[in-house]
Amino acid sequence: MAWKQDRAEIKRLMAARPDPDGKKNCDSQEAKAVNDQLNRKLAEQPVWRRGRFLYES
Repeated sequence: MAWKQDRAEIKRLMAARPDPDGKKNCDSQEAKAVNDQLNRKLAEQPVWRRGRFLYES
């Protein structure tokens, strides 16, 4: 099941973000790379699944 692998990858990427809430204005190369990879992975998901990742508590 590919969606389970995608879900695990997205959760891993979300945990790996150096500045998850954006309050520290972290513009490092690492932060940009992780955010780009996360955005690419989220864009591959259907809209309803994307919202679930972004807004679940």
